[in-house]
Amino acid sequence: MTPSLRNIIFAVAAILLLISSVSCDKVLGGEDISDRNIRVYLPPSYNSSPSRRYPVVYLLDGDQWSIDNLLNNYMKNGRFEELIVVEIASTENRTSDFLPYEDAYVRSQEASFTPNARKFADYIVSDLIPSIDRQYRTVADRDNRAIIGASYGGLFALWVGFNYEPMFSMVGAMSPSFWVADFKIFQEIEAMPKKNVKVWFDTGTLEWNYNLLLSDVLVGKGAAYGTDVVYYEVKNGRHDVLDWVARIHCPLIMFKGPPANRMTSFGTELEVIKSTMELNKYFLRLNPIVMMDNLLIYSAAQFASYQVLNPADAIVRRDGSFDFLAIKDFRVRIEYQGIVDTVTVKYAEVQTMK
Repeated sequence: MTPSLRNIIFAVAAILLLISSVSCDKVLGGEDISDRNIRVYLPPSYNSSPSRRYPVVYLLDGDQWSIDNLLNNYMKNGRFEELIVVEIASTENRTSDFLPYEDAYVRSQEASFTPNARKFADYIVSDLIPSIDRQYRTVADRDNRAIIGASYGGLFALWVGFNYEPMFSMVGAMSPSFWVADFKIFQEIEAMPKKNVKVWFDTGTLEWNYNLLLSDVLVGKGAAYGTDVVYYEVKNGRHDVLDWVARIHCPLIMFKGPPANRMTSFGTELEVIKSTMELNKYFLRLNPIVMMDNLLIYSAAQFASYQVLNPADAIVRRDGSFDFLAIKDFRVRIEYQGIVDTVTVKYAEVQTMK
């Protein structure tokens, strides 16, 4: 898929935010966590179909997203099933609520930080979910329950999904802060037995963290890439709620969208990512993008194969990162699930992108 096509899709998603009407309700949070406001989005048919029950998504930092109209339109257009979204507002204790690990850098930024994820997760599982299931017509089982968060919330969502597997079948981790405690979450998951949890995670190139290793960990434990675990690397993606809103449909499609039957496009994006840690350091990457017929979009990443056609001039590694070996353009053949994209990487173009 070309960058322009992807931008059109995301622009349409943003426009949908401005139209339509929604139903919503509001309940109070648990008694053990003060000032916890919970807003409940109800799908278009909720009031007119009194016998129908719905899957539920628990959305962290729910007061920041403003996606009601977007949800309405995607559901009405059949992009994913109608579902209830429980929007959990964050508080001044957001960092402590979301982080399961001690981290020296986080503590240097927030002196009051205390890893409190277990308490917050227990509140969601023991207090909030039963309350929602009592008050609303939910399908009250793990196969119809997902949790989605961004940044620290993305780390928390993944941690909850794997530590409270009986409660959730799907995790959406958008721009997740997996780096906390030196990527300890990867080590924990690798040490666990295989979990039956689907995972969507993504990263923008303007907020770069090397999160790709999660795919290797999960696939190594038996997950199928493209169905059980999906990674999307977003060119020029920022650590910003507007960017997350523009692609929130992707984890929702993975959760309750129609099955993907075929690939509708496959194209490669050239990325030059500036390091935030080292001066004049850049990460050069090829990012093969897959679009499925249900509009699920993701990066083939290390699950594609890369063959440099003039190998004396460049090296491309299994994750799509590359380096020039000469001041020359090079051609690379990229294959994923039998589909091939052949790309010319121009030396001069890469230099101008730095």
